[in-house]
Amino acid sequence: MMKSTPLVDAPDEAKLEFATSFMGPLVANIMAKEQELLGDWKIDKIVEAAGNEFDEEKSHENLMRILLNGYDSNDSISTIDSSGLTNDWSPKVTLFSFVDCPWCLLAKQLLQEEYQLDNDTLQIIELENLGQEGKHLRASISLATGRTSMPACFINGKSVGGYTDGFFTDDNDATGETSEGFTFVPRSEVDLRMTESKGLASLHETGDLRRLLLER
Repeated sequence: MMKSTPLVDAPDEAKLEFATSFMGPLVANIMAKEQELLGDWKIDKIVEAAGNEFDEEKSHENLMRILLNGYDSNDSISTIDSSGLTNDWSPKVTLFSFVDCPWCLLAKQLLQEEYQLDNDTLQIIELENLGQEGKHLRASISLATGRTSMPACFINGKSVGGYTDGFFTDDNDATGETSEGFTFVPRSEVDLRMTESKGLASLHETGDLRRLLLER
């Protein structure tokens, strides 16, 4: 949504000031409404942008490899499968980001400054810097979470949502599925949602983020 605005080229300080001003929550609410009304269509477009070579099953395996073992820039995402998984390094938190996204900056600031996560615990992946591989990853994230915006934050391999939004609402039904805001429900075999999460900011405010970071 922010791609076509002057904010894209603004310095990081200006983006942070915007996101933390009274305008930030207003735009976040508009984006949440956009997700509610256009979510299915946006996911279709994201998958379409991934190209004809996008393989949903293989790409999901690659997403899991990255969440469990970290992204190796020397490897090609499109050629690595789950048989290549190792336990050499297991990042606690993976943050998928757009370089020009104000809420991505807020998420990085929270995790790096407030919780002092370093490169041993936190991996930040700028999707736009990965070209077509980044489009494959974004498609896999959307299909596994129903979300189309960034940041996309995963803790211990599960998506907690973005900075201001997650999956849980007061209207969640007894099954834990979100009944408002997400018309797209991931297939059970690829579902990576932490359905009780309301997003990073909410988890931080309730103290649940610290608890999640301490879990093994």
